[in-house]
Amino acid sequence: MSQKGKCGIGVNTEGPPHLQPGSTVEIKPPEFGYQGAWYTATIIQRNTPIPSRRFMVQFTHLFQDQKTGERPLRMFSVSHIRPQLPPLRPRKFKQGEDADAYHKYGWWEGVILQEWNNGNYLFMFHSDNQSPKYVVFGVNQLRLHRTWFNGYWVPPVQESELAVEEVQREEEYNEGDLVEVRNDEDGSNRSWFAAIIVKPVGNKRYLIQYVTLETEDNTDFLEKEVDTSHIRPRPPDIVVPDQFVMLDQVDAFYKGGWWKGVIIKVLSGDSKYHVYLATREEMEFKHDELRLHQDWIDGKWTKPSPVI
Repeated sequence: MSQKGKCGIGVNTEGPPHLQPGSTVEIKPPEFGYQGAWYTATIIQRNTPIPSRRFMVQFTHLFQDQKTGERPLRMFSVSHIRPQLPPLRPRKFKQGEDADAYHKYGWWEGVILQEWNNGNYLFMFHSDNQSPKYVVFGVNQLRLHRTWFNGYWVPPVQESELAVEEVQREEEYNEGDLVEVRNDEDGSNRSWFAAIIVKPVGNKRYLIQYVTLETEDNTDFLEKEVDTSHIRPRPPDIVVPDQFVMLDQVDAFYKGGWWKGVIIKVLSGDSKYHVYLATREEMEFKHDELRLHQDWIDGKWTKPSPVI
């Protein structure tokens, strides 16, 4: 029978996609000194019971202990949570335009006061707690201010604004990106584990922090340096509302990771399945412990050919 880590990914189907465990979001903390800024975080789990509108999150940088590197889990109401704004192209700003500036690990709300000759902008923070009140930012540190309202960005994000992703560039992942990491140790090279990019360390290697694997003393999630060849983005969700069918190629959530397998038996009425794993083991899994298998090939997600 499968076992999950304490922070399982993709097992909560209640609510919109950005509130699912493992999703990268932006949080506006209500504490003094943080008002007016949005910080990147990861959804860990919904507070119980299910109707609760509060979620446990872990920030990418905020509240991190500088000595130990530990980042505590925090609980926030859904009113303080929104999806992460997608990466946008650098753009020109006009005087008086509302913008966000990346400052001290967060996106702070403010207004453009003036464009300087060197392409930088004089920015004024809206927050009365921010000092200094006026700071000069480069265009790469600014983005047009948007509000998340009723499931949409206002103003809406246009396709022409989206940053063009480069495949196989030297640093193809950014700090805070949610990824999956292949573990080649202990014979688990057929499994992928959810992780967060902590930082690039050079030579196409990254420091990552697992989301489901803990240190030996169970005080924090495990960190490790890995080569980019062992990293891939998190696969897009493919909803299977009813049930999987015989010979579906799937990934099964087991021991904190996703293991490739194939459905060999559907248990009627129980939403359970017998799965033959690539480890040559046959195990039983629930519906919410499975996802359709996808392969990351040449920078694109592809579905495998059906098993005949």
